Amino acid sequence: MDMSVQPTAEGTPGTRRRAPVRLPGVSRRRTPTVSPSLSHRLDVLALVLTALIVLTGAGVRLTGSGLGCADWPECSVGHLTPALQFHGLVEFGNRLVTIVLTVAVAAAFLGSIFRSPRRSDLMWLSGGLVGGVLAQAVLGGIVVYTKLNPYLVMVHFFATMLLLVDAVVLVHRSTRDYTPGAGHLLVPRPLIRLFYGALALLALVIAAGTATTGAGPHAGDASGQQVAKRLPIALRDMAELHSSLALLLIGVTIGLVVGLHMGDVPERVRRAARILMIVMVAQAGVGYTQYFTHLPALLVEVHILGVTALVIGATRTFLACTYHAPEMLPAPVVLDRPEPSVAIGAH
Repeated sequence: MDMSVQPTAEGTPGTRRRAPVRLPGVSRRRTPTVSPSLSHRLDVLALVLTALIVLTGAGVRLTGSGLGCADWPECSVGHLTPALQFHGLVEFGNRLVTIVLTVAVAAAFLGSIFRSPRRSDLMWLSGGLVGGVLAQAVLGGIVVYTKLNPYLVMVHFFATMLLLVDAVVLVHRSTRDYTPGAGHLLVPRPLIRLFYGALALLALVIAAGTATTGAGPHAGDASGQQVAKRLPIALRDMAELHSSLALLLIGVTIGLVVGLHMGDVPERVRRAARILMIVMVAQAGVGYTQYFTHLPALLVEVHILGVTALVIGATRTFLACTYHAPEMLPAPVVLDRPEPSVAIGAH
């Protein structure tokens, strides 16, 4: 009788697995991988450049260089680069920053694809950045062709704020290993609802701010040409609405900070909320100063910087309110480790 043991696919105790058969001349290729630290650095670079494009775009408008390159993607018909004149160089410089940003977000996307271990949430977030930047480039071309239509300029700016939020969330998540469904709140749920209200108010404040800009003197075209149209609303009325919403937002934020300090909340959440409130108050101070000094371009640029910092701070504070446990990795297997000797009778 044949007493041999037939091997199965999983192997049988006491049997030796067969070595895999390799064809001669065929080598096994290794898929390139990206470390989590390198992927995170690429995400941070994408965030920095997204914030920079907000400032350079505002600089184009405030210097009246919005039509410095009147064509797209070329600067002018038959010419990719501008002539040596101020407005064309400023607008073309902003386009160069957009190209660098496109390369950076593409690198962040590739970093998330080849990251080891791979994370689907990071791929979706970085992919959203790539799609958003490409869509923004197309929208920017439409803005140029419509001679800086104020409504499209508002949409262009608001969409950039959404890109900024995406980049902040991407950087935040890339610093942690998330277990799906393992997140839990660090603050009471009523305060989270209040935070939702604050974020909605912040969106309204930004929308009103872009409308105020659309009604203001900084149209974005070269000085004296008066090509770009303005919103058909009085600047004072729009500024009063914008400031009223901003004051309401500050009041809600102060209530949120007080609630966080009264409850059992981690200090890092409280600290983030305090910083957010300080940035918000400083931003309001700059806003009132620029209005009563008749909107000097430099102060308006500082105000745009404040909006950028405010969106980043609000997003980071909201993310700090939730904790995600780190991903549980399997314990390492140690092979050929000698068993410790045990002395008989030892205590």
